Amino acid sequence: MLSMTHFVRFTALRRAAALSGALGILVSAIGQGLSAAIVRRAANIPETAEGLEGFVNAANALISPALVAMAAIAPLGCLVGAGALMFGSRRGMVVIGASLGTLIFLGSVKGIVA
Repeated sequence: MLSMTHFVRFTALRRAAALSGALGILVSAIGQGLSAAIVRRAANIPETAEGLEGFVNAANALISPALVAMAAIAPLGCLVGAGALMFGSRRGMVVIGASLGTLIFLGSVKGIVA
């Protein structure tokens, strides 16, 4: 028969396993040499960009796809939050606020960088 101490030990083992798995993935990613060159090529940032120009180009190139993706996901987040509110969950407003807040934040970053 399982007691509460067995359940607590099992939960602690699951947390330790998840933490060690995440740490292993991080170590292997660092070991393979992930660098900023991957992001630079993906965002089409020129190699000659220096200083603030490189930062502005990188931010502009990375924010545009993120803004489009968040604009597509925000209505879904609002619907999920509204559904949670309908069923009595207090977290529904948090979900709605996080969706709209992230969209507004990305829009403001886009405006600041531009």
